[in-house]
Amino acid sequence: MVAMIRRTRWSFLLGLIGVLAAGRADAQVVRSPFRYVDTRQSVTVFGGYVLTDRGRLDLGPEDAPIGGVRYSLRLGGPFTAEASASYLPSTRTVFDTTAVGSPLERVGEANIDLALIDVALRFNLTGPRTYHNLMPYLIAGGGIAFEVAGDDDAESEIAADARFDFGTRFAGQVGAGVEWYATRRLALRFDARDVFWKLKTPPAFSRQDPGNVPGDEWVQNFAFSLGLAFHF
Repeated sequence: MVAMIRRTRWSFLLGLIGVLAAGRADAQVVRSPFRYVDTRQSVTVFGGYVLTDRGRLDLGPEDAPIGGVRYSLRLGGPFTAEASASYLPSTRTVFDTTAVGSPLERVGEANIDLALIDVALRFNLTGPRTYHNLMPYLIAGGGIAFEVAGDDDAESEIAADARFDFGTRFAGQVGAGVEWYATRRLALRFDARDVFWKLKTPPAFSRQDPGNVPGDEWVQNFAFSLGLAFHF
């Protein structure tokens, strides 16, 4: 009987020591703030706003909302390739000039709807992982911007060489952003980008003051967007 009591006491003591040791081991585990992202592709639907530079003569599109879709493919390490298509419905001021040397005259306003298609290389600052569910990044790329719809009624009385035509333009971009992973597959994404393209001055305007009126000029437009990304 005495031997059985002693064995019971030793068993209890050993069990208690084991529990305490396990507790101390758990306390020593340091949980990393980094989480590896095991998905390679994503599709993002986004919307935002563009603050445009209309150029020295105020010919370009005015500030407008923007919306679109973006596809991303992780290449390896910190690099991701992206392609996006977006739509920017805007307006612009219509000017006319009646003779060489006369001031430009504001004659109305016209709609100008632009489409942007671009590809970009994204550099994830935390590599293929998140830090506290956040993945900050830098991005640079280029593509084209072109007019898909417009309103020429305000220019019906204007000479052809005095009409502004946006045409198809190269559109470069640089920017930064951050992606917050709410779950393994869903993330919210915020982008801030500088999108730049060239505005071509109508020939009649260039003849107004050849020394001061540029034939074309690069302008910078600041685009901000918020998107919902699905990773797979």
